[in-house]
Amino acid sequence: MRRTLKILLILISTLSYSQNNSESEVFKKIIEHEIGKGTLGIYILCEKSKTTFDLKGFKEETGLEVPENILKEIEINESKYSNGIWNSELINKLNYGSDFIKNKKCLNKKEAEQIFEKTKKRQNIVSISEPVFDNNYENCIVSITYWKFTGSAYGNKYFLKKDYGVWTVIAVYEYWMT
Repeated sequence: MRRTLKILLILISTLSYSQNNSESEVFKKIIEHEIGKGTLGIYILCEKSKTTFDLKGFKEETGLEVPENILKEIEINESKYSNGIWNSELINKLNYGSDFIKNKKCLNKKEAEQIFEKTKKRQNIVSISEPVFDNNYENCIVSITYWKFTGSAYGNKYFLKKDYGVWTVIAVYEYWMT
């Protein structure tokens, strides 16, 4: 009985680590992808917004042939996620200079607003949502929002897949702006 309990505890802790590890890997992949597009001078918001997922809209907009069971898992799991906070340590682990990422500490919304007030210039303040995964942590949806100035923002969603241990951006969809 004791041995079974130990095995169960090890399994649970491994799964918990795997989930947190996947989340930080997705965070890094999204930042890498944005910088790869030529985005400079990024500030990162600490707050994770909630990701929404519309299965029908996803299929119509992307045209991807993702197995229905995976999309349904993501749709069901969406309701289990809530807003959270990104750990500033993730930003510190990224190997980008201040030309790319302006702050090594994530910002709260008040600090972001102060940057707008202080500089009176457009900025690249990025908000990355809570990733929503399928049950096996092999596919996920995540949203990104760029705050350019008070009342001015744009964003999109990403569909990522984990192949051979590496997260890959498969599709960028649902573009919007205000």
